[in-house]
Amino acid sequence: MELTHAMSEKIYSKTFEAGEDIIRIGDAGRNAYFIENGAVEVTLPGKDGIKVLAKMGKGEIFGEMSIIDDAPRSATVTAKENTEVIVIELSRYMQSLESSNPMMHLILRLVLSRFRQAGPQTNDGITTSVTENNSMNEIRSLALEKIRFEREMRDGLKAKEFEIHYQPIISLKDGKIAGFEALMRWYKGNKFISPGHFIPLAEETGLIVELGRVALTTGLQDHIQFTNILEENSAFMSINLSGLQISELGEIEHLAAIIKESDLIPAQIKLEVTETLMLEDFLHAKETLEKFKNLGVSIALDDFGTGFSSLSYLHQLPLDTLKIDQAFVNDMNKTKKSMRVVESIASLALSLNMNIVAEGIENKDQYIILKDLGCQFGQGYYMSRPLPKEEIQKLLLTRPTW
Repeated sequence: MELTHAMSEKIYSKTFEAGEDIIRIGDAGRNAYFIENGAVEVTLPGKDGIKVLAKMGKGEIFGEMSIIDDAPRSATVTAKENTEVIVIELSRYMQSLESSNPMMHLILRLVLSRFRQAGPQTNDGITTSVTENNSMNEIRSLALEKIRFEREMRDGLKAKEFEIHYQPIISLKDGKIAGFEALMRWYKGNKFISPGHFIPLAEETGLIVELGRVALTTGLQDHIQFTNILEENSAFMSINLSGLQISELGEIEHLAAIIKESDLIPAQIKLEVTETLMLEDFLHAKETLEKFKNLGVSIALDDFGTGFSSLSYLHQLPLDTLKIDQAFVNDMNKTKKSMRVVESIASLALSLNMNIVAEGIENKDQYIILKDLGCQFGQGYYMSRPLPKEEIQKLLLTRPTW
């Protein structure tokens, strides 16, 4: 359950040469642009030639309306000199705009300010209020921080600072290890960077694609050694996939090639996706999952019950497993509501002939309750925390049961 439920914006820098159009009138677009260096002109075609609507320079933002409205571009923006911009691109799988997202909150505040300031203009462009200037400064600061963090992550990849740890998934029936979930960890020097911090930023900057390839390749390679120790091939390896990874056909084919080239039996591989994948383009999601399913791998729906679950799509997808989110498991002994949610998910999965993995099992009572509800598998600190490859190998040699 390493991946977040909603990606927001992708942040990166880009340079345009003098005379190059950054956006053209009529283009579809979901990007806003913050000018880091250089200058642009905003123009419209007119009866007497090109009409200049505004000139903008360092520290100004344009294209921000596309963040809240996907209407075609209403003007052309051209670089008047070599211009570096910070691009704020909406993710394909962004959920509805939420003010809790700092970047989106600031852009929305900027848009509202510009609506209020729509009348006053100068010869050089649109005047800016104190609110606008403050918002743009904050947007720039946030964007530059994300770009800086992306560079640190890229440097970390080159320096092999990222590791894959594995959390055992236990058969609740006999207490034996049935599989593993591969989880990314980042150790920058002696400092541990929380996945809750770097994974959302990896999604926002697009680096999750490269990290995902590393996780899939490493996880499948290591699982060969795990199965050799176990001396049987029924144990599976679960790998998380983000919506961004499988939004483009080229990356889907790349992931499929990694799976085909591995020495594992496809049935040993389980790919985990979240409900966010279904939100914007259900047909694309369905087609993508079917392609993976045709390779012989299993498909799990992660964190079921925390997002936008819909029975209307659940039975249409080639899913083998539902994973019950740890929030419900942790609270099922505390609140009747959480217990009813767990009972309902278990009943639903069993009626659809799907396996169930309960996450976040922290004590024996939870283990027994979930087993009695018919959950086939579980993972959590009661059995084992995520461990590096070498510790997993040592654990397997002891033939543990719970």
